[in-house]
Amino acid sequence: MTLRFNTDIRGMLGANQLSRLQQGLGASISRTGSGLQIQKAADNASGMTIANGLSSQSRGFGQAMRNASDAISIAQVADGGLTGVSATLHGIREKVLQAANASQSPESRAAIQADISKAVAAMDDIAVNTRFNNQPLLSGTFTDKSFQIGNLPGQTLNFSISAVNSGRLGDPDLGTVADIDVTSEEGIGAALGIVDAALGQVNANRTRLGSAHNQLESSIRSIATSRVQTSAAESSIRDVDIAEESMNMNRIKNLTNASLFAQIQGRANRENVLSLLMPGAA
Repeated sequence: MTLRFNTDIRGMLGANQLSRLQQGLGASISRTGSGLQIQKAADNASGMTIANGLSSQSRGFGQAMRNASDAISIAQVADGGLTGVSATLHGIREKVLQAANASQSPESRAAIQADISKAVAAMDDIAVNTRFNNQPLLSGTFTDKSFQIGNLPGQTLNFSISAVNSGRLGDPDLGTVADIDVTSEEGIGAALGIVDAALGQVNANRTRLGSAHNQLESSIRSIATSRVQTSAAESSIRDVDIAEESMNMNRIKNLTNASLFAQIQGRANRENVLSLLMPGAA
């Protein structure tokens, strides 16, 4: 039987195994600490590609939800302005009915007209100053605006808000709100038709906004569901299972301890043999 002591092949193999186990233990500790089972492409190249794609989708869903929320805010601000315009028009209508009463004198009708003119100015002020992010909403310039409310091209919602200033609301035959004049019988007769037409236009605006608002809320609910599902799919690929990884870490620790013990024992056995064969050499 041949004994060789200069090159310890078994010890070298054990050292290599111990090195691999220590690397595995370090990787397991890193995964547990970060919560990620894929930390670099080398861990799982195809898995990282899929997870990154899912992450991009999830972030896109998040931005689409924010876009839809902004659109809802615009609709709410505009509806608030339209509510003010509608209330002002109802007040003007009451003044027109008051002026239509035969008990009114030319002087009292002139006073009523002055009140109506103030109300018209207030209505125009609402139309000019109802804004979102410094964009006027009720001046007639907010038309065919597009909101990206999905993760893909074409997943958009468009809506417009018609102008509600006094020079734009009214009846094409009778005139606009700005033309209302209750100081004459003819003007009183036209004024009711003008105000009623203007109220109809304001209500049409509010109906369109309400429809857009409902559609946006529905889109947000749908997007939120898709985002949760996408994030869950990404997590199943990228995130570590802590319970499973803890078991794996304990297994590697046990193997490492066993390998280290074998290394120590092997060295001790070698030294014992040397001491027997060559007293004083160990």
